Amino acid sequence: MDQRQSSMERVLEQEQCNLTGEPNQNLPINEVGQAMKPIKKRKSSASGSRQSSACWEHFIRLPDDLVDAPTATCKHCHKKYLCDPRTHDTTNLNHHILKCSKKPLVMSTDSTQTILTYPSVDGKLVQVSSRFDKKACRSALSVFVVLDKQPFSAVKGEGFKFYSKVMHPQFTVPSRRTVARDCFQLYLDEKQKLKAFFKSGCNR
Repeated sequence: MDQRQSSMERVLEQEQCNLTGEPNQNLPINEVGQAMKPIKKRKSSASGSRQSSACWEHFIRLPDDLVDAPTATCKHCHKKYLCDPRTHDTTNLNHHILKCSKKPLVMSTDSTQTILTYPSVDGKLVQVSSRFDKKACRSALSVFVVLDKQPFSAVKGEGFKFYSKVMHPQFTVPSRRTVARDCFQLYLDEKQKLKAFFKSGCNR
């Protein structure tokens, strides 16, 4: 019996060495003689309960010592809602995010996402579906600089950036050096078009 017990102790000691690199007397042993790994507890969030809903990207849980009941406030308009998980779900929070007037506009970065525009045709508004074209926007910016004789540094103005963001939130205003290169490329393109035009006219 003593020999069997010592053999079992050696087996247990070897198992502990395999798991931790050195014998660990604090690890519990299961019924088959194997060292059991410690159970990792899931860390709770700063607010106490786990916040997995997407609405929590727009809300902040107020400290419990500042309110009588669990309360969350909107990051944008600071409106408050009760958020005790035992008595309240996140329905009100989600509804508020959909209608919050101060929530910043977030545009999709997907180049295949279509945009609805309503140009006027013969005095009537016509619905047209189009896609954001970064190259076309930069080309139009180059035409603006050339036709209006604007300096390349015009794109650095806060007013121009604000105007561009309102006109098309997906368009990022390039630097003045990029605008200068685009203007030079516009000159080369127009030069090639003129050469082709005169060449075709001479052949006639």
